[in-house]
Amino acid sequence: MILIPFAGAIVSFLLFLSHWLETYQLRGIQNKKNRNSSQFSLNNFAKLETSLLYDYSSALLFLAVSLVQFHMVAEFANSFLLFPKLFGIHIPLLLLIGPLCSLYFDKMSNGSLNHSAFVHLVPSLLSFGFLFVLGPSNGSETVERGQSIFAGLNSENWVLISMGLGVVSIFFYTSQILYKIVKWRIYSKEDLKTSFPPFLRLIIYTNSITFLFLIAQILFMEIFFIACSGLLVLLIYILLQRTNRIEIIPNFEKETSVARYKESRTKGIDIQSVLKRLEYLMKTEHLYTLEELTLKTLASRLDLDSHQLSEILNYHLGIGFRNYVNQFRLETAAKLLKENPNMTIISIIYASGFNSKSAFHTLFQKKFGVPPQVYRKNFL
Repeated sequence: MILIPFAGAIVSFLLFLSHWLETYQLRGIQNKKNRNSSQFSLNNFAKLETSLLYDYSSALLFLAVSLVQFHMVAEFANSFLLFPKLFGIHIPLLLLIGPLCSLYFDKMSNGSLNHSAFVHLVPSLLSFGFLFVLGPSNGSETVERGQSIFAGLNSENWVLISMGLGVVSIFFYTSQILYKIVKWRIYSKEDLKTSFPPFLRLIIYTNSITFLFLIAQILFMEIFFIACSGLLVLLIYILLQRTNRIEIIPNFEKETSVARYKESRTKGIDIQSVLKRLEYLMKTEHLYTLEELTLKTLASRLDLDSHQLSEILNYHLGIGFRNYVNQFRLETAAKLLKENPNMTIISIIYASGFNSKSAFHTLFQKKFGVPPQVYRKNFL
């Protein structure tokens, strides 16, 4: 039976590596773009660095799940008789899983980086000190006979209580996520019509597994391996879907970002949500390719008036509307020049959203330092 948590640990670790490499590549591309941008500043660099945990939340989540399962394997194999100081080291990881789930959910639903969310990591950090004080005090002390006493309980009992709290923490955070998505579904039915059913099934299944672990910890240890088997099935399913590049929850990012944005609009202007929604409209719906796109048209898609959008662009991005749109058009034109050698330049001009050949040539040479024809030859 020890093979079940061991297999789960391996699958979790593979998911950790997959998410870590993907995030590392995306951050590298984004950092390069920002450093090359004339609008880049030390403040932007600081924001990139503080978002490290936020961006890597999915990778760290699977790493924590993997290490917890490796701890289970070591416990069943009595490895802690040789290394008693490591007994209970999975407790900080259990307390970390819930907050990481919350961060990952915010990331997937295009939520803004909320630094107060990092306060939820404090229990995990404090538990390291807790284990240091209450854990086995010397190398000859066995796990089964821990002698460190606090409030009348030995170290083993405190570890078991802490494990229970860790599982409750996971259940609490996943339930919060479920509450939020249900609320969005109630108030914006059309926005979550395809992503809600599979998400509901996934979160109910996850909470059921968490509940089984809790029951196993408190009452019937016999069902522990049933919970481990359920977790293994979930992890294998996620890995297979990711390997085949299939969305586990179709349209989740698109639909939840719309629902989150509409919710923020009912509370007043949430600048970060506006910027997230603006980026989505440009990068996913490619509104910049519309020749007739105006400040008023774009503002109406964001439920803003043109003055509000203009102020947000100028104050928070340091760029005017026309330059903001043109930067997307120029990047698209450059990509088409590189990847479509048989496409005529005039076709590229219109495909990228420009309606003036002279304006395109002027702006292109200003940004890339060479005319479009020369730029294309450099990649042939």
